[in-house]
Amino acid sequence: MPVVVTGAGTPLGRALALALVERGVPDVRAVVRDPAAAAALRVAGVRVSVGDLSDPLRLGAVLEDAHTVVHLDAGPDGRGGPLDTWEWLLDAAEDTGLRRVVTALPDDVPAPAAGGYELVVVRTGTTGPGPEHDVDQRVLAALLEADRRA
Repeated sequence: MPVVVTGAGTPLGRALALALVERGVPDVRAVVRDPAAAAALRVAGVRVSVGDLSDPLRLGAVLEDAHTVVHLDAGPDGRGGPLDTWEWLLDAAEDTGLRRVVTALPDDVPAPAAGGYELVVVRTGTTGPGPEHDVDQRVLAALLEADRRA
């Protein structure tokens, strides 16, 4: 079943998309803002959509028939976190067949409403998984494990 990674242009999102491919996930899709971030992902076999999450039809097409989305988007300005585009994600996911939303949030941020989807929140400690952070291998491992849940 397809897995979508939003925020795949960030170090964490890129590492997760590549790790999913390495672990044999047959259909990994990614959303990046910067076209330059797409090349390495495409070479690895990831299907990449370039753009932001503000267009529900475009994002909905990426989510179509996906089982899981790992939402790591850094917000409209690239400096926030997944909650900044949460409503956009839920709007776009409507009627796509999506079942699970996995996201990474700091310990002190409450989990958002899941909109009827199974929600898995991976806690990152006191700082979020924003684009300025290096890839934390614990968070990466937790995200991979969260995707394996049935």
